[in-house]
Amino acid sequence: MKLPKRLNEIIRKKEKYLDIIRTKLEKSTVRLQGDLFEQIIENIIPRLDVKDGLLLEIANNYRLITELDRVYETFNVKVADTILPQVTKGIEGIVSLNTGYFTLAMAELPKRFDEIIRAAKVLTDLRLGLRMDKMIRGGMMMNMIKGDPQELQHLLTKAVTGQSDMRGFIKTIKENIIGTDEKPGSLDRQFKRFTYDTYMQYDRAYNKKLAEEFGFKYFIYQGGLIDDSRDFCVCHVDKIFSVKETQEWFKWVPADCEYPEGYEMKSKRPNEVPSYLGFLGYDPIVDMGGYNCRHIAAFIPDELAKKIRFDIK
Repeated sequence: MKLPKRLNEIIRKKEKYLDIIRTKLEKSTVRLQGDLFEQIIENIIPRLDVKDGLLLEIANNYRLITELDRVYETFNVKVADTILPQVTKGIEGIVSLNTGYFTLAMAELPKRFDEIIRAAKVLTDLRLGLRMDKMIRGGMMMNMIKGDPQELQHLLTKAVTGQSDMRGFIKTIKENIIGTDEKPGSLDRQFKRFTYDTYMQYDRAYNKKLAEEFGFKYFIYQGGLIDDSRDFCVCHVDKIFSVKETQEWFKWVPADCEYPEGYEMKSKRPNEVPSYLGFLGYDPIVDMGGYNCRHIAAFIPDELAKKIRFDIK
């Protein structure tokens, strides 16, 4: 199912923009991991007591475990100073593109158009844990980007108790923080869902609110497919759905769908709700195909929906 050209161009532009800003956020995460490791090397490692290359099980080394809290306090400030401006700038672009989309999608703009745009942004920001481009203490974003020293403290405790080899210990914490070819670093693991889903979910939540305000009840499940696209996305892509119909998605099972010719269902349990849908708090329009889903709810006027889907009255 294709959108009218003028709307499709904005969707394509938005998809490209979302990929760009997400990639930038991921690169920032990798750099921050390196910064954290350097802080550990500079502030903790030189102060550990070692004999013959082995960590000593003495009071000073155990005290340094608590020093990791201070390292992380400093580091978390740097994380916030790096990530917050990127996220707020990315959100500005999302808002701009969606404003353009709804401007074209509506035959006539309501008098409250600008007010609705602003109010929808405020509400969606609060959902993410932002107010006036600042993080709300205890909000979702602050909790997601806040580094936790517990894992590293546990590693240091084990190393001191076991009087581990110092070189081996440094190698272990480097692998934990920065990662290896086989395993991502601690920040990368922590931010993985954040970087993948933050912008997509913000876009969908913002779109959902605008659609509610403007009275749009139908959308196209928009976006391409890749080799590892989930059964749910393959089943729904390029089709029109009503907001009401999405309320049944939480109990969707792969066996319910007619797939394209030649497609092999990925699910090994076709009669069970997939875990990427059946989680607590699933919002069909905001979450769509679950974690790392890149699809977009492209809302369309009722008149257009009726022209394309003949069963809509």
